[in-house]
Amino acid sequence: MRASGITAILALGILGGPLHGQTIPQNQVADLKPNQGVKMTFHGYVRDLACLMKFNEALKPTNDCAAMCARAGSPLVIVTKNGAIYVPISAAIPDTSQREKLMPFVGSYVEVTGEMFQRSGIKAIVIEQIKKADDTRS
Repeated sequence: MRASGITAILALGILGGPLHGQTIPQNQVADLKPNQGVKMTFHGYVRDLACLMKFNEALKPTNDCAAMCARAGSPLVIVTKNGAIYVPISAAIPDTSQREKLMPFVGSYVEVTGEMFQRSGIKAIVIEQIKKADDTRS
């Protein structure tokens, strides 16, 4: 083996070796600037994502697919009558599940207030308040 090949192998061992098995300390924070959110209030249905994407009928208030899928563990979203989908996220990083907050409202029409973030066509909402709403008024 030539000297350059040995040098390359040693360099890989030196660079790769110490990283194996290391963990990032919990108090280490990424030096990132957060996107600016927009405070808003909107109305929509709490639905499970899979039913919503696969079946047009999932928007109907009488559809019980959402409850069945939610009980089975499907991801939950909020969808407006005009089809805008909001993915619930937490205010914390790393993100924490919003499932407990949404489960009482699965299949219901709700009013949501929170901070909305948008990127590449995806809308996310940090829910500050959620309550049942009358779906005949909006």
